[in-house]
Amino acid sequence: MGSLIRTFVTLGLLTSLLVTSGALAQSDPEYAFESLLESLFTQQDEEVPYEEQYELLYQLYTQPININQADEETLQLLFFLSDRQISNLLHYRQHYGELLSIYELQFIPAFDATSIQRLVPFITVASLPADTLSWTDRWNRAEKLFILRQATTLENKVGFISKDTLSDPNSPTPFIGSKPQLYSRLRISRRNDFSLGLTLEKDAGEAVRWQPDQKQYGADFRSYHVQIQNRGALKNLLVGDYTLQFGQGLVLGQGFSLGKSGSAVTALGRTRSQVRPYTSSTEFGFFRGATATVQSDMAGYHLEVTPFVSYQLMDAKLYQNPDNTTYFQSPQITGWHRTEAELASQDQVREQVVGGNVLVKNRGRNGQIGINYVRTEFDHLWQRSGELRNRHEFNGRVNEAWSVFGNYRHQHYHFFGELARSRSGGWGGLGGISASLTSTADMTWVLRSYSPNFHAFYGNALSEGSRPINEQGFYWGMRLEPFKNAVITAYYDYFRFSWLRHRVNAPSRGQEWLTRLQYRLSRRTELYTQVRHEQKAMNVKLDSLTIPLPGTKLQLATGLIHYPLASIRLVTRWQHNGYSLKGETDRGWAIAQDITYQQGRWKTDLRFALFDAEDYDTRLYLYENDLLYTFSIPAYYGRGSRTYWVLRYKLNRHLSFWSKVGRTVYTDRNIISSGLEAIQGNTRTDVRCQIIVKF
Repeated sequence: MGSLIRTFVTLGLLTSLLVTSGALAQSDPEYAFESLLESLFTQQDEEVPYEEQYELLYQLYTQPININQADEETLQLLFFLSDRQISNLLHYRQHYGELLSIYELQFIPAFDATSIQRLVPFITVASLPADTLSWTDRWNRAEKLFILRQATTLENKVGFISKDTLSDPNSPTPFIGSKPQLYSRLRISRRNDFSLGLTLEKDAGEAVRWQPDQKQYGADFRSYHVQIQNRGALKNLLVGDYTLQFGQGLVLGQGFSLGKSGSAVTALGRTRSQVRPYTSSTEFGFFRGATATVQSDMAGYHLEVTPFVSYQLMDAKLYQNPDNTTYFQSPQITGWHRTEAELASQDQVREQVVGGNVLVKNRGRNGQIGINYVRTEFDHLWQRSGELRNRHEFNGRVNEAWSVFGNYRHQHYHFFGELARSRSGGWGGLGGISASLTSTADMTWVLRSYSPNFHAFYGNALSEGSRPINEQGFYWGMRLEPFKNAVITAYYDYFRFSWLRHRVNAPSRGQEWLTRLQYRLSRRTELYTQVRHEQKAMNVKLDSLTIPLPGTKLQLATGLIHYPLASIRLVTRWQHNGYSLKGETDRGWAIAQDITYQQGRWKTDLRFALFDAEDYDTRLYLYENDLLYTFSIPAYYGRGSRTYWVLRYKLNRHLSFWSKVGRTVYTDRNIISSGLEAIQGNTRTDVRCQIIVKF
């Protein structure tokens, strides 16, 4: 009977592909990947380093997940899949066997043309298990990649100009190195098998020197890793730079995290169990050392144990107490070593981290429980400034954090949570429910509470602030498909801070909500509109007093995506920000027109944008196309225009050339930026070039 049903399914699939090929004509993987990035990062409040998120998405793009072999945990990496879709896919595989084509997903309840289009870049249905291949075959099938990139700003920054230029043209400049930013990367990897990587980077103004006695070893930033996976009981072994994510990220939450996003409201709460090599050029937010995961099945349960150790040096300025003990007030995370002062702070603090994770999954793999432990020790005292807001912050040399987490899935309901405690006695907790109510409606509810003295240096759980500390809140998220080709996502978040915060001199509270509509008007045209409202306190000076008052921010964004031809993509974007405080309202807006043209080996992206943001609080962030393996969401602040041109030429399947020229012209200023980054004039021109070799 099952084979007969499968025969009808196969015949139906062939017919469906003929009928719906036009409806899915815009499912070109590259365009679909770019559309996903744009939807995820439509609006931002600050320049968050999203490079790690981009790296994971692009790795999924270049090494797609085999949906015929992926388990539930792997499918959850595709965060835009609902719990119902994952459950239905696993059920379909169990009853009908492996899928013959990606588009067979159309026969699975809760999958439509829109969701399949979003999946196309990241999935496949054909691959061989690693254990059936010889080492030579696995090596030959691996992705081998070498990247060489140079970027520079044509105009001179103050850091490249000597104060004594007129009297002595050869006098030293504040920046000790050359203008170009240099980047190179080598990676050889095969999904769920092995990975080797080396990354070298020099920022603009940094020197390339080999002086071991001065801690100079060529490129300023060096990152490497060696990883092997799935060798019997050894699930993972990784030496070098890596990130860890377990549970809800309260104690260990490095790496990929979207937080509150208009495109992934139902992905919150998914229990993460990831050990990943670190491949970003961002110079903080990772471990350096070794970790391994050992797995075993016993008595119907699956056990995984992951110990880890890390040792690395941190940048910080050292001070001395009257008793001659040395201390630092905070780590410096810019990664810049361009001046003598910045070099003096380089690698001044030693950080040692040891810890582990134990994870147990039940027989049906629909539930799991785990524990985390992390111990961090510094060789110098971490002693913060005496401001009142720092009363509950970490001070000392040693910190420890423990947590227990778990999740359970019953049909289309997912229950999850994590409870943590730090050495200071502070508690952190997060728990919630995610439910697929119908095939077109998903919801998530999350409660959280983090004490002012809860210290988790590597945590990245759901929060309004940048860290899980000094916060309580309630989050509700929804994804709804009210009719064909339309998707509505929305969330509401209430938060409260029981102690003082930066620029808020009293306990405070606030709220935030967002609604996003994405609608496919036709096969070639898509529209989205998004509204985000946030209210929270901010310090305001009134005469001689500084008191916190509620500030309100309203952000609007609309975009129209149209394909007049298969080779041309047009995107029109409009954004508006309003910020009200103390009875006064500042506004900012931006409008941008993008044109993408691809023909044969050539591809080009063009943008022209106008912007007018009265105040820094009304600045706007617009996603930009960029060189492959780079990510750009610059701030539009002030008044002016911006244009850029990205050009790609693919010589063959092994070699491609990329370039980008971006130019911003301001009409309201004659000095751009400040300090050593300042440019005399109203124009900034950035040029990037890149070569990618795949072998």
